[in-house]
Amino acid sequence: MIIEDKENQFANNQITLPEEQNFFVVVGANNSGKSTLLRSIIKTTRKENSYLVTVNRTVLTGEGSIREDYKKNFTSYTNEVLSQADDNTRPKMQPLQDFFNLKDIERKPILDWYNKYFPNRIIEEREDPENSASSMLLKVGAHSITKQGSGMRATLEIFIKLLDPSIKILCIDEPEVGLEPYLQKYLFQAIKDKASSDKKIIIATHSHHFLDIENEESNYVCFRNSEDKIDIKRPDDLKSVIFRLLGNTLSSFLLPEKTLIFEGQSDVTFLNQCLKHLDKKQYGIHNAGGNGNVNYAINSITNFLKFNEKNIPVYKDNTFVIVDDPIKDTLVREWKKLLGSEERLLVLNKDAIEYYYPEHILQEIFSTTESKDTIVKQYLHNDPNGYHGVLLTKTKLAKQVSDKLVFNDLDDLTNELFVFLKKLP
Repeated sequence: MIIEDKENQFANNQITLPEEQNFFVVVGANNSGKSTLLRSIIKTTRKENSYLVTVNRTVLTGEGSIREDYKKNFTSYTNEVLSQADDNTRPKMQPLQDFFNLKDIERKPILDWYNKYFPNRIIEEREDPENSASSMLLKVGAHSITKQGSGMRATLEIFIKLLDPSIKILCIDEPEVGLEPYLQKYLFQAIKDKASSDKKIIIATHSHHFLDIENEESNYVCFRNSEDKIDIKRPDDLKSVIFRLLGNTLSSFLLPEKTLIFEGQSDVTFLNQCLKHLDKKQYGIHNAGGNGNVNYAINSITNFLKFNEKNIPVYKDNTFVIVDDPIKDTLVREWKKLLGSEERLLVLNKDAIEYYYPEHILQEIFSTTESKDTIVKQYLHNDPNGYHGVLLTKTKLAKQVSDKLVFNDLDDLTNELFVFLKKLP
C-alpha cells in the first residue's frame, strides 16, 4: 500500500506498507505524526472505500428514532470526515443514527461481534417495551449506551465500521480512548480478528495493549526525523517499545527501579537498613537463596542475570550484585559481562556479611571490647551462633545491628560494602 504525502509532512513524499499485510499497529510519541499518517491513508485510498474513526467519538447523539435529515446528509458528513485536516473538530457523524439506519440483518452481526469480546452485553430495546413503534435504545447492562462511560461510548463507532462490508480500509485513531486497560485487551482482539484481505485495519495507539505481541511484524513506530518530517519503521525491540509506552520506568511494571542481588535473609535485613539511611528507596533486594547454600545462590544469580538480559534488557543497567568471597574468576567474568560493567559487581574480600557490621555495634551487643574480626570469627564458629555468652541467630543479629545502625556508621571508608552502597546511583 503506497500512502501519498497528502499534507506535505512525509520524509520521502510517500510511505509504503506491505500489500500482503492486513493488520498494522502504529505507535509513537505525541506529535510524531500518527494521526497525520492515518489521514493520509484515507485521502490516498478514499476511492477504495476507506474510513477513519477519529478520537472525537465519545459524544453519542442521535438516539431514538431515525432522522430523515441525517439520512439526507449522510454522504456529505462522511466526506467531511475523509477530508479533515486535523483531529480537533467534532464530526457530524452520529454512530447511533448510523446503527439504527441499518437493516435488522446488518445490525445483528455488530451486536454479536461486540458481545463475543466484551463482558458487558449490548442489546437493542424499545423505549416502551410494549410499543414496537417507540424509539429504539441501545443498552449496555440496564442503561442506555449514552449513559455509559466515555470508553464504552467510544467503542460503538469502531464496531459499526468493523462490521461494515463496504469499508475495505479502516483506520482507527487511538482505539483505547477512555477504556480501562483490561477492556483495551478485549477491544484489541475484536479489532485484530476482523482484519482480512477484504478489510485492512490500521490503528494508531499510545497503549501497549494494542501492540501485536503474537505477530511483531504488524507493529510500526512513527517518528519525526531531524528535519521534522514523518517516517515509520518496524521496531528493533518490541519490549523497549512497551517499556516506553509504560513511562520508561520499571515502577510502572510494579517492579523496583533498581535491583540489588545478595545472599540470605540476614543480608537483606541489614542491606535494607543501609539503603534506607542512604535514601536509596528505589532499590529492591533480590534474595539469591544463601544462608550456606552457596551453589544455589550462585546459580540463582546467574539465571537471574541471563533471564533479564533476554527478557527485560533495561534491568541490565539497573542491576547490582554483591557476593561473598570466594567466587571463581570465570564466574566473576561471566557476571561482569551479563551486567555490562564491573562497577555493578562487588566481590567481598571476606566470606560473611557479619564482618561488615560496625565494630562498635557488635561490641555493644556482645558486651566485649574485642576486635570485630575476633567477635565475628568466634560467632560464626560456634554452633549455635553466639559469642561471649550471647546466642543469636544470624537473622536476629542482623535485626539488632540494623536497629542500632545510624547514618554516620556508613562513613567508614575502610568498609568496602559501605563504600559500594554509597556509590550506587
